[in-house]
Amino acid sequence: MSIGGKISMERIDFNTPKGWSWKKFQDVCVLKRGYDLPTQVRSTGNFPLYSANGVTDYIDQYKVHGPGVVTGRSGTIGKVHFIEGDYWPLNTALYVQKFNGNYPRFIKYFLESFDLTRFASGAAVPTLNRNSLSAELVCVPDSLDEQKRIAEKLDALFTSIDSAIGHLQDSITLADTLLKNGLAEIFEGLKDRYEVVPLSSVVKINSGIALPKPFKNGFSDGDIAFFKVAQMNNHHENMVKPEITFNEKVAKEYKIKLFPKGSTLIPKRGGAILTNKKRILLEDASYDSNIMGLKADESKLSDDYLFAFMRTIHLANFVDASTIPQVNNKHIDQMQIPLVGLAEQKDVVSRVNMLVKKVETMNYEIQSQLNDLLALKKSILDYAFKGEL
Repeated sequence: MSIGGKISMERIDFNTPKGWSWKKFQDVCVLKRGYDLPTQVRSTGNFPLYSANGVTDYIDQYKVHGPGVVTGRSGTIGKVHFIEGDYWPLNTALYVQKFNGNYPRFIKYFLESFDLTRFASGAAVPTLNRNSLSAELVCVPDSLDEQKRIAEKLDALFTSIDSAIGHLQDSITLADTLLKNGLAEIFEGLKDRYEVVPLSSVVKINSGIALPKPFKNGFSDGDIAFFKVAQMNNHHENMVKPEITFNEKVAKEYKIKLFPKGSTLIPKRGGAILTNKKRILLEDASYDSNIMGLKADESKLSDDYLFAFMRTIHLANFVDASTIPQVNNKHIDQMQIPLVGLAEQKDVVSRVNMLVKKVETMNYEIQSQLNDLLALKKSILDYAFKGEL
């Protein structure tokens, strides 16, 4: 494609393709905010309702007739959906129906090429700022035929790439299933040969504490860690990088309870339970009331064996059916662990770690391929909206 004049602005770092024009975002398409979902339509309906995470089934008098392009307005920002039929966008969504003479599927890719998060504000729940986005200068081809050609080319390319991404995601699911089944097989085999005892008979349960008053606005003074449940989201098996640290003087002054190193930590309360995370405490530390720690009776169990066993437990199976999910001591009592001799426990831990390492390696390789494909999509979009596709 031949190249025309260059626009002299800091935000524009490429030559304007011939037949393309710089326009305000609002002159390319008009973003509208979705609606609040009325209570009376929650259980009725038969056409799509858009949320930031996808499409579900509801109905309302304010339905929108497709085609339409929808993206998350708050919370989940950046996902873009093209909907051909009727739909009803939630208030967490922004939707486009006024394409201002542009090809609808081109607009879908046009939005995907944007880093929409640049136009978000708000720390707790990021929300797209329509005013700043609408005033943004963008470059698009003037010809509807050229827009259609680009969209159809992207359709063809992305169909193949998305198919490959789907297969890789299936492979990750399969690998995780193999790990789950492999771990279950190891411990089920042990249950056939050894005494099985309630977990509470061989571990001490240590529930966390309320956040001490001096820590409520952040605190860093010393080398003793205080962990919040959110810090279980790190990608380590160990609890690392505490946001709050304190010293022995502070511990004594505020009577802050310390819990023993080697403890297996699990989420005790809230949605974190459903993530099924388990972490190991590397040093004596304290943690909040949303965390529960399990410390092995070292005359019967090693901490490593306890952690290996906890890998087989899905915490969601042990929560109270209440508004806020919660794991209590009574749930720990229900867990049955094979009481293997201390010497053989080392062998079990070795087998478990070998299996985990194998699956982690597989998933790492698969994730690398996924990242490459996602980067390829981004690169293709970049070329497309510089007029080089």
